[in-house]
Amino acid sequence: MIRARKLGHIVLKVRDAQKSKEFYTRVLGLKLAYEDREHGAVFLSFGSQHHDLALFQLATGETPEAAQPGLHHSAWQLGSFEELQAAHRELRELGVAVESAIEHNVTRSVYFPDPDGNRVELYCDMVEHGFEAMQTMGPRRDVIDIETGQVIAAGQPLGR
Repeated sequence: MIRARKLGHIVLKVRDAQKSKEFYTRVLGLKLAYEDREHGAVFLSFGSQHHDLALFQLATGETPEAAQPGLHHSAWQLGSFEELQAAHRELRELGVAVESAIEHNVTRSVYFPDPDGNRVELYCDMVEHGFEAMQTMGPRRDVIDIETGQVIAAGQPLGR
C-alpha cells in the first residue's frame, strides 16, 4: 500500500497568474519561490518547502458550477481562534468577500473565494487530537458569529 506522508502542494489553473499571485501573497502571506512569466507559472511558498501552491495560467471561461466535479476548497491552517478572528478582520480590510464562518467541531473556519472563484478556507484546530476527535464526534457545519464564536445557525449541510 502506498503511504503518502502528507499533502505536498496544490496546483491551481488560473485565468491571470499575476492577479492570483497578488491575491495569495497579500491574503495568505505566501512568498514567491519562482516565477516564469513567459509561461504563466508561479510557485509560492511559506518559506520552508520549494512550493506550497503553484498557479498555472491555463484557465479560460467561467468558474465551474458548485455541483461540478473538482476542487471543493483549499484549507490553510492558522494557530488559534484568535488568529482566525484577526484574519477575518483583515480579509474585510482587504476587501475580500467572506462567504461564511463555520464551527466544524474539530475546527473553526472562514471561507472566501480567490480571483478565479476557487474556495479558500482559513481554519484553526479546536481539539488537541484531531484524528481521534473526528472519529468520535464527526464534523459539524454550524454558522458562527466569528467575533464571539457563538452558533447562529446549527446543522447546515456538510458539503456546502
